[in-house]
Amino acid sequence: MMPSQPPSPDLGRALGRVALIAALLLGFLVRASTFQSPLFDFHSWRQADTATIARNFARERFDPRYPQIDARGTSTAGYVETGLELEAWVVAALSRVTGFTPVLGRLVSTLSFPAAGLLLFLFIRDRHGREAALAGVWIYALGLPLTIYVDRAFLNESLLALLTIVTLRAAQQYLSGRRNALIVLLLATTLLGLVKPPYLIVWTTVAALFVEKRARRGLIGWELPVGIGLNLVAVMLWFTHAHTLFLHTGFSFGTTDKLFDATLLTADYAHVLGDRLTRDVLGPVVLALAGLGLWSAIRQGKRAEAAGLAGFALYLVIVTGGNLAHNYYQLQIVPVAVSLAAAGVGALLDRTASRGWSAQRRLYLTAVLLSLTTLTAFVRSVNFHSWYSVDQARVRVCTDLGPQLGNRDLVAFIGYKSPDILFCLDHRGWLLDEDTPPEDLRRVVAEGAAVIVVPRQFEDRLAALDPQSLRPLLSIPAFLVFRVVHP
Repeated sequence: MMPSQPPSPDLGRALGRVALIAALLLGFLVRASTFQSPLFDFHSWRQADTATIARNFARERFDPRYPQIDARGTSTAGYVETGLELEAWVVAALSRVTGFTPVLGRLVSTLSFPAAGLLLFLFIRDRHGREAALAGVWIYALGLPLTIYVDRAFLNESLLALLTIVTLRAAQQYLSGRRNALIVLLLATTLLGLVKPPYLIVWTTVAALFVEKRARRGLIGWELPVGIGLNLVAVMLWFTHAHTLFLHTGFSFGTTDKLFDATLLTADYAHVLGDRLTRDVLGPVVLALAGLGLWSAIRQGKRAEAAGLAGFALYLVIVTGGNLAHNYYQLQIVPVAVSLAAAGVGALLDRTASRGWSAQRRLYLTAVLLSLTTLTAFVRSVNFHSWYSVDQARVRVCTDLGPQLGNRDLVAFIGYKSPDILFCLDHRGWLLDEDTPPEDLRRVVAEGAAVIVVPRQFEDRLAALDPQSLRPLLSIPAFLVFRVVHP
């Protein structure tokens, strides 16, 4: 009997390419499978904001410097103070060819994934080896519950993830001698700063890459101060301009309200973030692998990921309000965490190889680990708090009310601050707090509100208005809708 021959290096590389393509394809299909869902699922308020701005870029002013919202009442201009709405502008640009639809926003997010996954594979491959990189891209594709969800949401986060990974890969290539990669690095970090300034914490990882390559000289070269300085100047110019929009219209998404708040730095804050990282952002298996990878990387003198973790800890302090309020703020750590988890898989494979495990047994171990990451992501995604669930009450308000509205009808929502129904109706109007003073409600009616939508629990707020002026249009368990009969 002829002895079995080990697979040739060419065959191994070919199988590696097949595995990479399979991971990217499966990851894309998982994200794209829900691309036609209406914007009434998780974080619908923020998705509707992005979608509204994209539609207004396409219809009114195709200029990324002037984002506009529909919750503007009778104002002609709906300019809002916010960061660069990159996703909205990209969607608006594409919609000039295809026509605007929220489905296009989901597709833009979904299409960001393969590019991000491929670049992350290359980054990890050059740091921790091909086997670890294949494990890393699988984890990124199918093992991170919140990433899988957000990568098909109408949000900036998928592009932020792509820009973060572009930054890491560009820094790696620049330090390997590709001088033009510095331009990519500076462009990517500038866009990160314009969209969401706290994401510039990625410079902690980049700085550590410089130190790994150049030792202490990496911190005193001209690249880091020039790059960070360019980013800060761009951010300052953008938000100075954004504030002038606020002074003009009074509309803002908030620029400093989510930043440092010492009163939030409590044990409860740490518990909430730890719970999210364990369940939503990384999952327990990926978290354990990342811990092993951190130990292995430090032993090998690779400290960029450790610096990234330190930067993330600083980010959690700087942006206390935002991180406490929203789980998607913690997605900033994903590229570094995936690199560490991949290093953890690589460390396990090296350890088992040194103990005489066959290639087949090591392959089984890898398959079990990656299957566990996928399983935990699946369980989190389909539990009774599923992010993918669509609120049918809001869908019904939109579908039943829409045909009853005139082209110029203004809609006022009382006690419902999300713009998702307003976006779906494709009308302008007001989003009023439940404790809006009665005189302000009467003022909105006097200014021309044609329809009022109120959740049933705030029905008593209508007592501020003349009941003879309200004609019922729709009554469902969650909402009441009235047409205002003007004298």
